[in-house]
Amino acid sequence: MTADKALRQAYLDTIYRVRREPQPIDIRVGEANPALDELLELHGARQWAFVTASNPHSRALSDGDNAARNAELKCSLDVSGWRTLDGVGIPRRSGWQPEDSVLILGIDRDTAITLARRWQQNAIVCGKYGGLPELCWVA
Repeated sequence: MTADKALRQAYLDTIYRVRREPQPIDIRVGEANPALDELLELHGARQWAFVTASNPHSRALSDGDNAARNAELKCSLDVSGWRTLDGVGIPRRSGWQPEDSVLILGIDRDTAITLARRWQQNAIVCGKYGGLPELCWVA
């Protein structure tokens, strides 16, 4: 498996968890998610994206650096008026660490990709109400 295929597979194997009480919502690329659709409906949103600022271009940073980057990402989203929920990308493969993330409600794919590019991400997960979550390459 080439490095690009291995990286793609790692993204596909990740569980994108929205930290929501009383029950988290686990998003998987290509799998329907009624709980996510209910969340979108509750907030009057039709589209979404799951984004992190951790580990730019898949280069591992320290926990402190990743925490600072994600805090800055969340602050910028709050200032811009986006509705967000905390999340975490949970890799299914050993050797990869969970990444703090955010689910952004109401953001369209192109805007989310532009945002992810700013944070030097390779890919994000995005989707629309009633659709399947997609892996969206940034670069």
